[in-house]
Amino acid sequence: MDIPLSQAEVFKFANDNTFVRIMENIRQRDVFIIQPTGAPVNDNLMELLIMIDACKRASAGRITAVIPYYGYGRTDKKDQPRVPITARLVADLLTTAGADRLLTVDLHAGQIQGFFNIPVDELTAMTIMADYFKAKEIEDLVVVAVDIGISKRARDVAEYLNAPLAIIEKRRIDNADHSETLNVIGDVKGKVALTFDDEILTGGTTVNAGHALLECGVTQVYCCATHPVFASRAYEAIAESKFEEVVVTDTLPLNPAGDVEKVKVLSVAPLLGEAINRIHVGQSVGELFSSRSFPEFPNRPA
Repeated sequence: MDIPLSQAEVFKFANDNTFVRIMENIRQRDVFIIQPTGAPVNDNLMELLIMIDACKRASAGRITAVIPYYGYGRTDKKDQPRVPITARLVADLLTTAGADRLLTVDLHAGQIQGFFNIPVDELTAMTIMADYFKAKEIEDLVVVAVDIGISKRARDVAEYLNAPLAIIEKRRIDNADHSETLNVIGDVKGKVALTFDDEILTGGTTVNAGHALLECGVTQVYCCATHPVFASRAYEAIAESKFEEVVVTDTLPLNPAGDVEKVKVLSVAPLLGEAINRIHVGQSVGELFSSRSFPEFPNRPA
């Protein structure tokens, strides 16, 4: 956006309490606080809430929480007895803290937007990743949804790439971060497969999907996912996998110590920057995706 980053003092006291101080005048300003709520999730979430409260008490005109990765997004429904809906709780916390609107990227479940009583703009990194693979001009490509829940977004990617769609049926095992691949639905034999998901956690689902596709006769396997959570042994699992390339975005900071040659990172900074600009001046955010290709800062006022 070609503007300076606002200055803030953020640290923890000896008692582990987070302290925030905004270091400049923000009275009646349009404030955008950027904070992906990845690991350490609770620290990052609490820091965001405290910063929103600090801005509210400093008489900010409007506060937008920009959360590229929405933590606790997987806990979006009661699928077992006596469990919480933490995604709704986080929405309530953000609203109570003083956020006036939310800007995020590829929620795990679209219905999370309904947990908020404030405006929510959900961007997608789909076109960024799809344009990357379109430029490769891969022949006999098939887009593969790694589970049924992501099939609608995967279908949009397949249509954009003019490729057929296949779906992997899987079953999650209890509350552990493990899943079992059951079937590949669709014709993939002799094709180049591109698996599609919203996030990669431990890498288990992604790697299992790659193995299942190779066993079904695909010639090569690529992978793309918006959020690189990369917990546990994800880096090792990807490095040992048969994927040609794993394409993710920078909605979360990657661990430099886990550098893997197969991992390609695409930036969502231009996407977020243009969306922030449009929110600020009152332009449509939805028009960013109407042409199915992300424009680079069009018609940006000085």
